[in-house]
Amino acid sequence: MNSMRETVPLAADEVWVEILGRDCRVLRRTDDKTLAESVALLEQTYRDMERAYELRWGGPPSTLDTTTWLLMGALNLAHRVVRLEQEASQQTQNLELTLTRLLDDVPDASPDTNETI
Repeated sequence: MNSMRETVPLAADEVWVEILGRDCRVLRRTDDKTLAESVALLEQTYRDMERAYELRWGGPPSTLDTTTWLLMGALNLAHRVVRLEQEASQQTQNLELTLTRLLDDVPDASPDTNETI
């Protein structure tokens, strides 16, 4: 039996990656190292989701649709990125506010006087 890699042609900007033992065709927008790190992160997210499911329901999912779980994992990662970006933006705003307050507390430079010491 032929694998999908042998029967499904790739477009010029696509590449095959293996995610959780399944072949997936993805758009290639990055270098090999970043793609491999992304796949590893997605697989770890999937395993985290599976553990959370087991903790909540007392066992692993009985009928696991890997494609759906991969999409859910990708959505979980996107949510994490958005949350981290929001937190970073809030920290930047807080820092800017603190710096503005500090600058407001600094007295203006007094005009030069012709004092001799």
